[in-house]
Amino acid sequence: MQFWDFAALTYYRVLDRFSGSLNRLVIEKLDLSPGEAVLDIGCGTGALIPDLAEAVGPQGRVVAMDFSPRMVAIAGKRAKWPNVEVRQADACDTDHGAGQFDAAVALGAFSAMPDVPAAIANAADALKPGGRLFVFDVRLARKTRTTRFLRAAYRRIAGFTGADVATELRKVFEQVEPVFATEGDTTTVVMARKVTDTASRSERTPSRPAG
Repeated sequence: MQFWDFAALTYYRVLDRFSGSLNRLVIEKLDLSPGEAVLDIGCGTGALIPDLAEAVGPQGRVVAMDFSPRMVAIAGKRAKWPNVEVRQADACDTDHGAGQFDAAVALGAFSAMPDVPAAIANAADALKPGGRLFVFDVRLARKTRTTRFLRAAYRRIAGFTGADVATELRKVFEQVEPVFATEGDTTTVVMARKVTDTASRSERTPSRPAG
């Protein structure tokens, strides 16, 4: 928690300045329509909120959530529309509301969570049948000198568990397609789609180990 609160005041503000291209890609791939509901998982300081709000319009709904109180406080200042809600919540054990959202996005979020399968299962549960999820995240599954170094650093800084986000997505979503033809050694960018209604969150979500 303390790391992410500190990050809200430091490098996240730098990232906000360079997030325009990624935000445009999110809006393009999610293909949001006026009146839809969208969930921003691990919203950070809320750089994507204005674009999401514009895409769904005043009749739509945007829910942005993050674990860090400071992130949420900064993101809340960007929530200037009555149909935008910013929540402090843990995506690993939060019930977002079954089938309430047409779309969701997670930018650099899942890989830093202590229970990646549970967070992904909760995201899937929140989507309606046909709902889509855009994910941009760290991927360090390939064993190279660079990825070994990055895994160790990421584990120390942010508690990286080693779970591969792309692999975990494919366990839950019927369709998971790369956005780009070639995947990099250190990142993954995919669109996942919930084709049909699946098992309930309680049936799919693995319990956290005690302790």
